[in-house]
Parts: sequence; structure tokens; C-alpha cells
Amino acid sequence: LKAQKLRRLVANDFQTAFAQCDFILAPTAPTAAPKLGSDIHDPVQMYLSDIYTIAVNLAGLPALTLPAGFSSSGLPIGVQFIGNHFSEAKILGVAHQVQLVSDWHTKAPV
Repeated sequence: LKAQKLRRLVANDFQTAFAQCDFILAPTAPTAAPKLGSDIHDPVQMYLSDIYTIAVNLAGLPALTLPAGFSSSGLPIGVQFIGNHFSEAKILGVAHQVQLVSDWHTKAPV
């Protein structure tokens, strides 16, 4: 019951935001992606790497992650477009427009 109440509070906060905007642009993770093949054994660190996507999932909202550059050590950084319920087509459209004017999706990490 407490979890459902919290979920409703999160969803209500997003609805308040969407009364003022069409999309929310947010980081996908608090840090750059880990190196390919790296072994992450710290469960807290693994949980924190998903922290920015949890609220979106709790609220049941559509979101799409795009590459947005690289850290100073050459690791990829992602951003997410978060939309209101049933705005999947709009999210895909805005993501397509971003890819038309950027080339991050064509570059590989160092």
C-alpha cells in the first residue's frame, strides 16, 4: 500500500511538470557508462547507475535514451527524453530531430 502511494506521488509530480512542458530532458545516469568488460561488484554503485530512470518507470511514462557525448575519459554519456503518457510518437520524432543535427550516435567510445 505504501509503495502504491509513493508511485502515485511520483506520477503526480510528473503530471504537474507536463502541465508546463511537452518533454523532460534528463541525464540517463549520474556518471558515464562503465568501461566495456569492466566488472562492477558494488551493488550500491549498480543501483545508483539506474537512479535517474527509476522514477520514470514508477510513473509508467515513456522515455528514450540517446547518446549525448563522451566523458573526459572517452566513455559515453546518455540523455533521456521523458514524455507524458501516450506520447511515444512525439518522443521518437524529437529524438529523430536531435539525431539529424548531431553525430554522437555515429561515434564510438575510446
